[in-house]
Amino acid sequence: MKLDVYVNQALVGTLEQVEVNRFVFAYQASVTSSQVVSLLMPVRLESWVHSALHPVFQVSLPEGALKQLLTKKFAKHFDYFGDMALLSVVGAHLVGRIKLAPHGSVLSAQSPCEDLHTLLQSSSKEIVDRFLEEHADTSGVSGGFPKFLAKSPLPGQPTHGKSTLIFDHWIIKSNDDDHPHLILNEYFGLSVAQKMGLSVPEFQLSEDADRLAIRRFDVLAPGVNLGFEDMCAMLALNAGDKFSGSVEKIIKKIEEFCPLDQRRGALDQFYAHYVACMAIRNGDAHLKNFGFVYSSANDVRLAPVYDMLSMSAYVPSAQNGDALDAPALSFGGVKRWFVQKNLKELADRCAVSAKFQAETSARLVGAMLSAGQDVVVKAAQFPSFIPTAQRMLELWSHGCTIHHADAARQLKALATSFDKSASV
Repeated sequence: MKLDVYVNQALVGTLEQVEVNRFVFAYQASVTSSQVVSLLMPVRLESWVHSALHPVFQVSLPEGALKQLLTKKFAKHFDYFGDMALLSVVGAHLVGRIKLAPHGSVLSAQSPCEDLHTLLQSSSKEIVDRFLEEHADTSGVSGGFPKFLAKSPLPGQPTHGKSTLIFDHWIIKSNDDDHPHLILNEYFGLSVAQKMGLSVPEFQLSEDADRLAIRRFDVLAPGVNLGFEDMCAMLALNAGDKFSGSVEKIIKKIEEFCPLDQRRGALDQFYAHYVACMAIRNGDAHLKNFGFVYSSANDVRLAPVYDMLSMSAYVPSAQNGDALDAPALSFGGVKRWFVQKNLKELADRCAVSAKFQAETSARLVGAMLSAGQDVVVKAAQFPSFIPTAQRMLELWSHGCTIHHADAARQLKALATSFDKSASV
């Protein structure tokens, strides 16, 4: 199978699977250096050959429920529905600036459109059925939980002349049956990141708390996207190897690819982001949950925070009440929740000053206490959220201990407040 590869709207090369374990990408002769498909694959005459699908083309491959739906709907049209076939179906609608289409065909990036109010206020079943069943082929987005890509017209525009409408672009996430109130969990994880001043895309919660709309940070203007590569791709790993990396390897990639004028900010951002992941017990903070956005190899930045939630709320408890779980990435050669000395070790590795380390801890503590109060309010509105909310706050109290012992006790008190209210 052979696919044409585009960077935004420009045809830049072809991707072909020539054997079971031989994938070949070749740039066209007219391509400029700014039109790279990957930071690891600069423009050259020689083809880029890989024994599996090149990691950059795996970045937005659908996983989980979305992949199952796509397989069910489209597999009958192919002799073998592997990664190349999957890309031929969703390739025009990937996150980032790479687009793919069957060789020789016209690239069509038309996608379903709804106003944001409809996306968030219609019944969950209606929206999910429509987008995941009818428009699954327009959602090239990775992740194991239900989600799809959508766009909505910016408010205040005339209803005539639709071809001139400007759109917002969103990732719409929905709840998962196996992880109660996953959406509220992520909403509050993103809230902590936002409250502590991290770069977070706009996000909005539906009234029924069953969907979360997250503005896509890769879309700049109609037909113009930033490049996006997660750390799995940057380490030349297959998507399935997302748990095999380390924090140190991510830091090395930041030092290697972020220009000097962006590097200090990127290291500061990564330090604060990862410390927050540890504090809220985001046990799913793997290589695909960190990445770069770029317009060229000379303009590489750390991507905003995404997929930020307390995933360890869904695993058993340890004897001390913490999660019987481990972080997705190793640090210092081990996978374990941070203790006090790890903060200093990570700060040293990121060349973060003692002042910035202290300020980060203070901002994190304030954000967790503020978001913790919001968790209690939302649990009162949605009583079925109480078990997950209580477990989240318990885990936050454990994660907060190395930053501020009194704040950890306050979070623990918020968690136990549900028991008191239930007994009244």
